[in-house]
Amino acid sequence: MNDQPAYTLPYLLYARNPDIGLIIDTFISRFNVSYGNPRAEQWDITKEEWERYEFLGDRVLNLVVAQSLFTSRGSSLNEGEMTKILSAVVSNRALDALLRQISPAIVSRLIPPVIGQQNTYGERITGGAFEAFIGALYCEVGFDDVAFFISTILRDAPGQYDPGENAIGLLQEIYQKQGKDIPRYDEIGREGPDHRPVFSVRVVTSDGIVCEGSGPNLADARQAAAKMALNRIGQDHPSA
Repeated sequence: MNDQPAYTLPYLLYARNPDIGLIIDTFISRFNVSYGNPRAEQWDITKEEWERYEFLGDRVLNLVVAQSLFTSRGSSLNEGEMTKILSAVVSNRALDALLRQISPAIVSRLIPPVIGQQNTYGERITGGAFEAFIGALYCEVGFDDVAFFISTILRDAPGQYDPGENAIGLLQEIYQKQGKDIPRYDEIGREGPDHRPVFSVRVVTSDGIVCEGSGPNLADARQAAAKMALNRIGQDHPSA
């Protein structure tokens, strides 16, 4: 692919807060110029090749997240706990939620016309689309760049799927058992000095519950918001 110096994919992938939408747009546009129809709005790729990239991307995602769990949380998690968190973080449901938080237009660009014609934009398709994107990106820029990107955009995800009794995990389990979308967490503010910040997070559930929480970091703020949501629906949650 012919990248412009200031907009190379590695440059975008190593941003502190990667613009996932811009990265996907840049990748698809340049992929189409090099390998498909430059005028195509969607990823111009055959169904068979898309599925091959999906297979590869799934393995890359699993490896990067598994490595992150092993190194960042060390011996605090056993094999069963790491397996449970890994399965949740790279599930089609989680990847679908990640894409839909960016933009519905981005989702449609990642799905080739031959697959989009099926009109089935469910979790399986959108989750698979992200896996295919990761697989193709890996082939283009290599493992290190892709691993850094994945680690950055999913850096908070493992904490949201703690296998123990925590508010985030319990709230998510409630909605998964009901077949509903998992709650969405949005950072809504940061106050205080750099050495002692206070983060604010809003949690929004698929049935309209909206709660806010705050804490010294995003993880604690999310837990606080989840506890408020559990209180709203009358569920027990772990003590602070």
